[in-house]
Amino acid sequence: MEGKYTLETFAEELNLSRQSALNRLSRLKKQGYAQVSGGGKQKRIYTISKVPQLPTNGFYDLVNKYSPEKLVPKFKHRVIGKYTVEQAIIDGIKIGDVRTLAATEHLFRHINSWKQLFYLAKKHKVAEKIHQLYKQARAHTKTKTMPKRYRK
Repeated sequence: MEGKYTLETFAEELNLSRQSALNRLSRLKKQGYAQVSGGGKQKRIYTISKVPQLPTNGFYDLVNKYSPEKLVPKFKHRVIGKYTVEQAIIDGIKIGDVRTLAATEHLFRHINSWKQLFYLAKKHKVAEKIHQLYKQARAHTKTKTMPKRYRK
């Protein structure tokens, strides 16, 4: 049963009561076969697929959340655990695309730990590029000031 359904159309299609359809959709959602959109004043729409769709919470989700320049994902970036702004800046530099770097500049407004950022930068050997990107970000957007100990 692949496709888009509301609760009523799903119940009608499978000849179930409303509560049974809701239970089955809930089970499909937990297993990853159903995605939900809508809600509130809108009808909930359940998109059902044959293959489980794993949620992404990686680089592109974080950049599109904070940057006015939205990026279309080039690949699925799935992270298990916490994915911080500092890790996203390192990943944006490693991707190295012009649009990606421009969108990554906006992440400097949301840094929580400069120490963590420069620890990751030294680990991945991109500390020079962090400084360059920070200077560009300071020129284009309002950003947090980098502490003196991390400046060149």
